[in-house]
Amino acid sequence: MQSIKLADGRSIPQIGFGTAAIGEMHQDDGYVKDTVLKAIDAGYRHLDTASFYGNERSVGQAVLESGIAREQFFITTKVWDTQQGYQSTLTALEQSLERLQTDYADLYLVHWPYPEKTRPTWQAMEKLHSEGLAKSLGLSNFRKTDIQQLLKFAEIKPVYNQLELHPYHTQSQLSEFCQSKGMVVSCWSPLGSGSWSGVAKDEKPITDDTIVTLAEKYQVSVGQIILKWDCQRDRIVIPKSESDDNIKANLQLDSFTLTDDELDKIDGLNKNHRYGGDPDTAWKDNLNNPVPSR
Repeated sequence: MQSIKLADGRSIPQIGFGTAAIGEMHQDDGYVKDTVLKAIDAGYRHLDTASFYGNERSVGQAVLESGIAREQFFITTKVWDTQQGYQSTLTALEQSLERLQTDYADLYLVHWPYPEKTRPTWQAMEKLHSEGLAKSLGLSNFRKTDIQQLLKFAEIKPVYNQLELHPYHTQSQLSEFCQSKGMVVSCWSPLGSGSWSGVAKDEKPITDDTIVTLAEKYQVSVGQIILKWDCQRDRIVIPKSESDDNIKANLQLDSFTLTDDELDKIDGLNKNHRYGGDPDTAWKDNLNNPVPSR
Protein backbone atom coordinates (compact mmCIF):
# COMPACT_ATOMS: atom_id res chain seq x y z
CA MET A 1 0.00 0.00 0.00
CA GLN A 2 1.28 3.47 -0.86
CA SER A 3 2.50 5.59 2.03
CA ILE A 4 3.15 9.29 2.56
CA LYS A 5 6.16 10.61 4.46
CA LEU A 6 5.30 12.89 7.37
CA ALA A 7 7.46 15.91 8.23
CA ASP A 8 8.82 14.07 11.28
CA GLY A 9 10.23 11.34 9.02
CA ARG A 10 7.63 8.66 9.77
CA SER A 11 5.50 7.09 7.04
CA ILE A 12 1.73 6.73 7.09
CA PRO A 13 -0.37 4.51 4.80
CA GLN A 14 -2.26 6.80 2.41
CA ILE A 15 -5.55 4.94 2.77
CA GLY A 16 -6.84 4.46 6.30
CA PHE A 17 -9.91 2.72 7.66
CA GLY A 18 -12.29 5.12 9.38
CA THR A 19 -14.20 3.81 12.38
CA ALA A 20 -16.45 6.75 13.29
CA ALA A 21 -20.07 5.61 13.76
CA ILE A 22 -19.35 2.00 12.76
CA GLY A 23 -22.06 -0.18 14.24
CA GLU A 24 -24.03 2.87 15.32
CA MET A 25 -27.29 1.06 14.60
CA HIS A 26 -26.07 -2.11 16.30
CA GLN A 27 -24.68 -0.79 19.60
CA ASP A 28 -22.58 -3.94 19.55
CA ASP A 29 -18.86 -3.85 20.30
CA GLY A 30 -18.48 -7.30 18.75
CA TYR A 31 -19.86 -5.97 15.47
CA VAL A 32 -17.29 -3.16 15.48
CA LYS A 33 -14.45 -5.57 16.19
CA ASP A 34 -15.57 -7.91 13.41
CA THR A 35 -15.86 -5.01 10.94
CA VAL A 36 -12.34 -3.82 11.75
CA LEU A 37 -11.09 -7.40 11.39
CA LYS A 38 -12.65 -7.51 7.91
CA ALA A 39 -10.76 -4.34 7.05
CA ILE A 40 -7.51 -5.80 8.36
CA ASP A 41 -8.08 -8.96 6.34
CA ALA A 42 -8.64 -6.80 3.25
CA GLY A 43 -5.23 -5.18 3.77
CA TYR A 44 -5.79 -2.03 5.85
CA ARG A 45 -3.01 -1.26 8.29
CA HIS A 46 -3.89 2.38 9.03
CA LEU A 47 -6.78 2.46 11.54
CA ASP A 48 -8.37 5.76 12.57
CA THR A 49 -10.29 5.94 15.83
CA ALA A 50 -10.92 8.43 18.67
CA SER A 51 -11.86 8.41 22.32
CA PHE A 52 -15.18 10.01 21.39
CA TYR A 53 -16.09 7.18 19.01
CA GLY A 54 -16.40 4.79 21.94
CA ASN A 55 -14.79 1.97 19.95
CA GLU A 56 -11.10 2.06 20.86
CA ARG A 57 -11.47 -1.15 22.83
CA SER A 58 -12.97 -2.92 19.81
CA VAL A 59 -10.27 -1.58 17.48
CA GLY A 60 -7.55 -2.75 19.86
CA GLN A 61 -9.14 -6.18 20.20
CA ALA A 62 -9.32 -6.53 16.41
CA VAL A 63 -5.61 -5.75 16.13
CA LEU A 64 -4.81 -8.37 18.76
CA GLU A 65 -7.03 -11.01 17.19
CA SER A 66 -5.61 -10.37 13.73
CA GLY A 67 -2.38 -12.10 14.71
CA ILE A 68 -0.41 -9.38 12.92
CA ALA A 69 2.39 -7.66 14.83
CA ARG A 70 1.48 -4.30 16.35
CA GLU A 71 4.40 -2.70 14.51
CA GLN A 72 2.69 -3.41 11.19
CA PHE A 73 -0.20 -1.08 12.09
CA PHE A 74 -0.50 2.68 12.10
CA ILE A 75 -3.09 3.58 14.74
CA THR A 76 -4.48 7.10 15.07
CA THR A 77 -6.60 8.29 17.97
CA LYS A 78 -7.71 11.69 19.25
CA VAL A 79 -8.24 13.75 22.41
CA TRP A 80 -11.82 14.99 22.71
CA ASP A 81 -12.82 18.54 23.68
CA THR A 82 -13.94 17.63 27.20
CA GLN A 83 -10.53 15.99 27.73
CA GLN A 84 -8.45 18.99 26.66
CA GLY A 85 -6.11 20.74 29.07
CA TYR A 86 -2.68 19.67 30.32
CA GLN A 87 -3.29 16.97 32.91
CA SER A 88 -6.54 15.79 31.36
CA THR A 89 -4.85 15.27 27.98
CA LEU A 90 -2.15 13.15 29.64
CA THR A 91 -4.88 11.10 31.28
CA ALA A 92 -6.88 10.89 28.06
CA LEU A 93 -4.09 9.18 26.13
CA GLU A 94 -3.36 6.87 29.05
CA GLN A 95 -7.00 5.77 28.95
CA SER A 96 -7.00 5.46 25.15
CA LEU A 97 -3.91 3.26 25.21
CA GLU A 98 -5.49 1.06 27.87
CA ARG A 99 -8.58 0.59 25.71
CA LEU A 100 -6.50 0.00 22.58
CA GLN A 101 -4.29 -2.45 24.51
CA THR A 102 -1.13 -0.91 23.09
CA ASP A 103 1.89 0.94 24.46
CA TYR A 104 1.71 3.86 22.02
CA ALA A 105 -0.36 5.67 19.43
CA ASP A 106 1.26 6.18 16.05
CA LEU A 107 -0.54 9.50 15.67
CA TYR A 108 -2.33 11.51 18.34
CA LEU A 109 -4.64 14.33 17.25
CA VAL A 110 -6.48 17.20 18.87
CA HIS A 111 -9.98 16.24 17.72
CA TRP A 112 -11.38 19.80 17.46
CA PRO A 113 -9.91 23.24 18.05
CA TYR A 114 -10.72 24.55 21.52
CA PRO A 115 -8.75 27.83 21.48
CA GLU A 116 -8.83 28.40 25.24
CA LYS A 117 -7.21 25.01 25.82
CA THR A 118 -4.93 24.73 22.80
CA ARG A 119 -1.68 25.67 24.54
CA PRO A 120 -1.88 23.36 27.59
CA THR A 121 -3.30 20.56 25.44
CA TRP A 122 -0.46 20.78 22.94
CA GLN A 123 2.17 21.03 25.68
CA ALA A 124 0.77 17.82 27.15
CA MET A 125 0.94 16.18 23.73
CA GLU A 126 4.57 17.23 23.40
CA LYS A 127 5.28 15.52 26.72
CA LEU A 128 3.51 12.38 25.52
CA HIS A 129 5.63 12.48 22.38
CA SER A 130 8.85 12.85 24.38
CA GLU A 131 7.86 9.78 26.40
CA GLY A 132 7.25 7.73 23.25
CA LEU A 133 3.53 7.34 23.93
CA ALA A 134 2.53 9.36 20.85
CA LYS A 135 4.92 8.81 17.97
CA SER A 136 3.57 11.67 15.82
CA LEU A 137 1.38 14.66 16.70
CA GLY A 138 -1.33 16.30 14.64
CA LEU A 139 -4.60 18.14 14.45
CA SER A 140 -8.16 17.59 13.31
CA ASN A 141 -10.61 20.23 12.07
CA PHE A 142 -8.15 23.07 12.78
CA ARG A 143 -8.68 26.32 10.89
CA LYS A 144 -5.88 28.58 9.68
CA THR A 145 -6.25 30.85 12.72
CA ASP A 146 -6.07 27.86 15.07
CA ILE A 147 -2.89 26.64 13.40
CA GLN A 148 -1.32 30.09 13.51
CA GLN A 149 -2.10 30.30 17.24
CA LEU A 150 -0.50 26.91 17.90
CA LEU A 151 2.62 27.58 15.85
CA LYS A 152 3.45 30.59 18.04
CA PHE A 153 4.34 28.33 20.96
CA ALA A 154 4.66 24.76 19.65
CA GLU A 155 8.10 23.25 20.14
CA ILE A 156 7.02 20.20 18.13
CA LYS A 157 5.16 21.17 14.98
CA PRO A 158 2.01 19.25 13.97
CA VAL A 159 2.57 16.99 10.96
CA TYR A 160 -1.07 16.35 10.04
CA ASN A 161 -4.48 18.03 9.88
CA GLN A 162 -7.57 15.92 9.33
CA LEU A 163 -10.39 17.86 7.66
CA GLU A 164 -13.83 17.30 6.26
CA LEU A 165 -12.71 17.32 2.65
CA HIS A 166 -14.55 15.99 -0.41
CA PRO A 167 -15.43 17.28 -3.90
CA TYR A 168 -18.19 19.52 -2.54
CA HIS A 169 -15.98 20.93 0.22
CA THR A 170 -12.43 21.05 -1.11
CA GLN A 171 -11.00 23.51 1.45
CA SER A 172 -8.30 24.38 -1.09
CA GLN A 173 -6.92 27.45 0.69
CA LEU A 174 -6.72 25.70 4.05
CA SER A 175 -5.13 22.65 2.44
CA GLU A 176 -2.49 24.77 0.75
CA PHE A 177 -1.77 26.54 4.04
CA CYS A 178 -1.38 23.23 5.88
CA GLN A 179 0.98 21.91 3.26
CA SER A 180 3.03 25.13 3.40
CA LYS A 181 3.48 24.48 7.14
CA GLY A 182 4.63 20.91 6.66
CA MET A 183 1.32 19.24 7.46
CA VAL A 184 -0.13 16.38 5.46
CA VAL A 185 -3.85 16.88 4.82
CA SER A 186 -6.16 14.01 5.67
CA CYS A 187 -9.79 13.68 4.61
CA TRP A 188 -12.56 12.47 6.85
CA SER A 189 -15.87 11.72 5.14
CA PRO A 190 -13.94 11.81 1.84
CA LEU A 191 -17.00 10.76 -0.15
CA GLY A 192 -19.19 13.47 1.34
CA SER A 193 -21.61 10.72 2.26
CA GLY A 194 -22.21 11.62 5.89
CA SER A 195 -25.69 12.32 7.17
CA TRP A 196 -24.97 14.87 9.88
CA SER A 197 -26.58 17.79 8.06
CA GLY A 198 -29.77 18.46 6.18
CA VAL A 199 -28.14 18.46 2.74
CA ALA A 200 -30.22 16.32 0.40
CA LYS A 201 -28.78 13.09 -0.95
CA ASP A 202 -28.89 14.38 -4.51
CA GLU A 203 -26.58 17.23 -3.44
CA LYS A 204 -23.77 14.85 -2.54
CA PRO A 205 -20.62 14.19 -4.59
CA ILE A 206 -21.40 10.50 -5.09
CA THR A 207 -24.32 11.49 -7.35
CA ASP A 208 -22.56 14.31 -9.21
CA ASP A 209 -22.62 13.92 -13.01
CA THR A 210 -18.89 14.58 -13.30
CA ILE A 211 -18.04 11.84 -10.79
CA VAL A 212 -20.55 9.39 -12.28
CA THR A 213 -19.23 9.97 -15.81
CA LEU A 214 -15.65 9.31 -14.71
CA ALA A 215 -16.72 6.15 -12.88
CA GLU A 216 -18.36 4.90 -16.09
CA LYS A 217 -15.27 5.79 -18.14
CA TYR A 218 -12.88 3.86 -15.90
CA GLN A 219 -15.41 1.15 -14.95
CA VAL A 220 -14.95 1.71 -11.24
CA SER A 221 -17.23 3.00 -8.49
CA VAL A 222 -17.90 6.67 -7.78
CA GLY A 223 -16.21 6.16 -4.43
CA GLN A 224 -13.05 4.91 -6.10
CA ILE A 225 -12.98 8.00 -8.35
CA ILE A 226 -13.14 10.34 -5.35
CA LEU A 227 -10.54 8.43 -3.36
CA LYS A 228 -8.21 8.35 -6.35
CA TRP A 229 -8.61 12.13 -6.74
CA ASP A 230 -7.49 12.58 -3.15
CA CYS A 231 -4.58 10.18 -3.49
CA GLN A 232 -3.34 11.87 -6.66
CA ARG A 233 -3.53 15.19 -4.79
CA ASP A 234 -1.21 13.66 -2.12
CA ARG A 235 -3.81 13.57 0.64
CA ILE A 236 -4.56 10.86 3.19
CA VAL A 237 -8.06 9.39 2.91
CA ILE A 238 -10.04 7.81 5.74
CA PRO A 239 -13.07 6.13 4.15
CA LYS A 240 -15.47 4.27 6.41
CA SER A 241 -17.47 1.28 5.23
CA GLU A 242 -19.22 -1.68 6.75
CA SER A 243 -19.85 -3.71 3.57
CA ASP A 244 -17.33 -6.30 2.41
CA ASP A 245 -17.38 -5.05 -1.18
CA ASN A 246 -16.75 -1.39 -0.33
CA ILE A 247 -14.10 -2.21 2.26
CA LYS A 248 -12.15 -4.01 -0.45
CA ALA A 249 -12.94 -1.57 -3.28
CA ASN A 250 -11.65 1.42 -1.33
CA LEU A 251 -8.18 -0.13 -1.43
CA GLN A 252 -8.32 -1.07 -5.11
CA LEU A 253 -7.26 2.14 -6.83
CA ASP A 254 -4.29 1.03 -8.92
CA SER A 255 -6.14 0.08 -12.11
CA PHE A 256 -6.61 3.67 -13.33
CA THR A 257 -5.13 7.15 -13.17
CA LEU A 258 -7.08 10.38 -13.51
CA THR A 259 -5.74 12.94 -15.97
CA ASP A 260 -4.74 16.42 -14.84
CA ASP A 261 -7.84 17.79 -16.56
CA GLU A 262 -10.06 15.33 -14.70
CA LEU A 263 -8.44 16.22 -11.39
CA ASP A 264 -9.08 19.89 -12.12
CA LYS A 265 -12.73 19.19 -12.97
CA ILE A 266 -13.25 17.51 -9.61
CA ASP A 267 -11.46 20.39 -7.88
CA GLY A 268 -14.00 22.68 -9.53
CA LEU A 269 -17.02 20.94 -8.01
CA ASN A 270 -16.63 22.74 -4.68
CA LYS A 271 -19.87 24.08 -3.16
CA ASN A 272 -18.63 24.64 0.41
CA HIS A 273 -21.10 22.00 1.56
CA ARG A 274 -20.35 20.73 5.04
CA TYR A 275 -21.95 17.45 6.10
CA GLY A 276 -20.30 17.47 9.52
CA GLY A 277 -19.60 19.98 12.26
CA ASP A 278 -18.34 23.49 11.62
CA PRO A 279 -15.12 24.26 13.55
CA ASP A 280 -16.42 27.80 14.17
CA THR A 281 -19.08 26.42 16.51
CA ALA A 282 -18.62 22.67 16.98
CA TRP A 283 -16.23 22.86 19.92
CA LYS A 284 -18.84 24.72 21.99
CA ASP A 285 -21.42 22.04 21.27
CA ASN A 286 -18.87 19.27 21.88
CA LEU A 287 -18.41 20.37 25.48
CA ASN A 288 -21.90 19.00 26.14
CA ASN A 289 -20.92 15.60 24.73
CA PRO A 290 -18.57 13.65 27.00
CA VAL A 291 -16.49 10.66 25.90
CA PRO A 292 -18.46 7.37 26.10
CA SER A 293 -17.54 5.25 29.09
CA ARG A 294 -16.79 2.05 27.20
